[in-house]
Amino acid sequence: MDLTGKSTLLGAITGSVRIDEGTALVGSKVKVGYLKQTAVSGSTKTVREEAASEMEEILKAKVQMNRLEQLISDGDSSEKTLNDFTKAQSRFKDVGGWTQDQDVDQVLKGLGFKPSDSNRLCNEFSGGWQMRIALARLLLSQPDLLLLDEPSNHLDSSARDWLATYLSSYQGSILLISHDVALLTKSVSHIAEVSGQTLIQYVSCNYDKYLVEKEFRAKTAMAEYERNMKEAARLQEFVDKYGASATKASSAQSRVKMIEKMKKEGKLDPPPMGITEKAFKPSLVIPHPPKGIGETLIALEAAAIGYEDGRPLLEGIDFVINRGMKIILRGPNGAGKSTLLAALRGKLPLLSGKKIYNDNLRMGAFTQDLAQELDITRQAMDLVTEYARDEKDGGNINISNEDARGVMGRLGLGGEKPLRLVGELSGGKIDFLDVIPSYTTTFTKHEKII
Repeated sequence: MDLTGKSTLLGAITGSVRIDEGTALVGSKVKVGYLKQTAVSGSTKTVREEAASEMEEILKAKVQMNRLEQLISDGDSSEKTLNDFTKAQSRFKDVGGWTQDQDVDQVLKGLGFKPSDSNRLCNEFSGGWQMRIALARLLLSQPDLLLLDEPSNHLDSSARDWLATYLSSYQGSILLISHDVALLTKSVSHIAEVSGQTLIQYVSCNYDKYLVEKEFRAKTAMAEYERNMKEAARLQEFVDKYGASATKASSAQSRVKMIEKMKKEGKLDPPPMGITEKAFKPSLVIPHPPKGIGETLIALEAAAIGYEDGRPLLEGIDFVINRGMKIILRGPNGAGKSTLLAALRGKLPLLSGKKIYNDNLRMGAFTQDLAQELDITRQAMDLVTEYARDEKDGGNINISNEDARGVMGRLGLGGEKPLRLVGELSGGKIDFLDVIPSYTTTFTKHEKII
C-alpha cells in the first residue's frame, strides 16, 4: 500500500531519515547500494563511464595489479613481488575484471540501451533514461545489500522482464519496494508487509504464496477473536445472572477473573490492522468524451519525426486517429514510439510534413516521464486544482476543492494526503496525481488528460 512508510523505512536504513526510536544497525563491512532519485543529472560522463563508475572492487584490483606490473617492468623480479602480482591477477579475475566490459554491455542492453548509446553523454537523455543509467550503475556496483524503491517505474515491459530475471539470480541480498506484481513474483523469496503502522513478515514466501498466507492469517485471526469474544460473552452472562447469588457468587467471581485474564493477554483485542487490513483498490471513473466533434481527431501527412534535421527517427508517416479508435504503439526500444507520441502531443515539432488537429479536440497524455514534470515543492491539492481550473487548457473554473478531494480520495489520496508536497508522495501516488486533474473537470474544448 502507498504512504504506509516503505520508502521511509529504506531512508532509515540508509541514514537519510531520522529514527525517532530504536536503531538501524548495518554491519561495518556491509556494502549498501541505494537507487538515488536524483539519478545522474549533471553527469558529464558517457553512459558507459557512468554505469561503470561505482565498480569499486574492480577498480581497486586493477590499480593494484597495474602497480605490481609496473614494478616488474621496472626490474623488480623478487619472489614477493611476483607472488603479489599473481594474487592481484587472481583477485582481478574474482571480482569480474576480465569480464567488466561484457557485464556493462549486458546490463545496459537489458535496461534498453542500444550499443550506440554507450558513448553518448548522460545529459543527452531524458529523466527516465537517466534513471535507467543510475539503475545500471547501482546493479554493476554489486553491493551486499541492494535497496530498490520502485525500480521499474521508468522501465518498459522488456526492461522490467530483464530486471526481474537479473534480480532473481542476484548473489547479494535485496530489499525491494514495488507494486509490479510480475517483478515481485519472479524476484523475491521473502515478503515483509508494512501495514497498520507495523511490519509483518512472511518468511520463505513468494508473492503468490503470500497472497494465500495473508488471507489465511486474516481469517484465522478473526475467527480466534470471534471465539474469544463469544467465550467472554458467555462468561459475562453467567456473572450477570449469578453474581448476586449467595450460592454461586464464588463461581461468578472465578469467571470475572477469567475475563480479566483474557483482557490482560490481549485475547479480547481486535486483530492488528496490519493482518486484517485489505489493500486499497483505486476507483477511476472516466468521463464520456464529447460528441459531435467530427470523425477525424488528428492526422499526420508525409510526416518526418526526430530531434535533428536530416536525421529523422521516423519518416513518411501517414497516420490518422479517428474518434473512438483505441490504438497501441508497438516496437522495440528506441524505435520512436515515445517520439511519435511527443509529436502528437505537440511537444516536438515535425521535421517535415503536416499535422492536422480537429478544432474541437481535447487531447490528454500520460507518459513514462510525465511525473518528472511536476513541481515537487508544490502541495498536491494546489497542483491539481490549479490545472483543473486552468481555462486556457479547457479547465473548469467552477471546480471546488471538494470535487478535487473526491477524485483524489478515489485514487488513494484521501485524508491529509492532498495537503502533502508532491515530493513526499510515493512514485505510484505521483502517477495518480498526473491523472487526477482531467477527471475533476467536465469535458470541454482543449481539456488535457494528464
